Amino acid sequence: MQLYDSNGYVNIPGILEHPAVFIFVYGGRGTGKTYGALQHCIKNNVPFMYTRRLQSQADVLRKEAMQPFNKLNHDNDWSIRPWPENRYVAVFKSSVQNEDGKDLPDGPMLGMMAALSTFASIRSIDASWIKLFIHDEFIPEKTERPIKGEATALFNAYETLNRNRELEGQDPIKLLCLANANDLANPVFMELGLVRTAEKMRKDGKDYVYLPKRRMLLIDLFKSEISEQKSHTALYELTKGTDFYGMAIKNVFTGEERGRIGHKPIKEYRPIVKVGEITIYRHKSKQEYYVTMLEAGSPPRYGSGEKDRERFRREYSYLWQEYMKNHIVFEEYLTEILFDRYFK
Repeated sequence: MQLYDSNGYVNIPGILEHPAVFIFVYGGRGTGKTYGALQHCIKNNVPFMYTRRLQSQADVLRKEAMQPFNKLNHDNDWSIRPWPENRYVAVFKSSVQNEDGKDLPDGPMLGMMAALSTFASIRSIDASWIKLFIHDEFIPEKTERPIKGEATALFNAYETLNRNRELEGQDPIKLLCLANANDLANPVFMELGLVRTAEKMRKDGKDYVYLPKRRMLLIDLFKSEISEQKSHTALYELTKGTDFYGMAIKNVFTGEERGRIGHKPIKEYRPIVKVGEITIYRHKSKQEYYVTMLEAGSPPRYGSGEKDRERFRREYSYLWQEYMKNHIVFEEYLTEILFDRYFK
């Protein structure tokens, strides 16, 4: 699969030709993810739903100076902008000026825009005409507030848009999730059990993996030529060596301060609980715990969903205290990230 075009930007039209229904594209800033997706929709007459995580973000993008089609309009001589439909939804249409110089909507609806956090308020909408669901910036930045049950909110939004298409013999709507690489253990990857897969992709040097049984495609843009070119610009020369630089240029997933990392002989420990993708062991003779992806024995099991994580936290709250006392050894940094997220 050709991930980049001749100019080095991500090849969204080529990616969308893949048979996958659920596509996650994450990579350095300025690689053309959103631009390419919206341009594809207009040039190929693909009606779309465009969402951001928070209503405040969607509200900002309604403003003329901030709306997502500004550069596309300039480059293609278009006049597309969002027009408020109601409190939660805006529709994308071309604009035309009347005799008084006032902009008015013109032509058919090209797409819609809403926020994931308030999508439940608009479930009654008719989305049968929508062909592509674009969820932009699905990995939240550290400064953004969390959404309770965020992954479930995304799945419910997809259900609202897809409805009974497959039962009626139609193809399912495609979901295209785009993001900068901020947090490997993000809510969507955690809920779907994709954290280890994404981490292993990077270790193996694979920039995409297709999971046919789940009709899911993961694309890691760590080989982007655009990111390499941006590394020589002023901001990235200033921030070289920081988490911001790693996220934006090297596509490194940022995290917290690291604890004790190391490999331990598993035979010296007994499993006490499995949660999500990790298993937690206790040493047989001393006050030490070991967290690893290796699963052994038959300990109690908790999923990675919000309810199961809450049950795990209540039952095993003492493990956080052991973590604070530095009594836990992690097989690798990924297991520490997951341990931290499961407790939060």
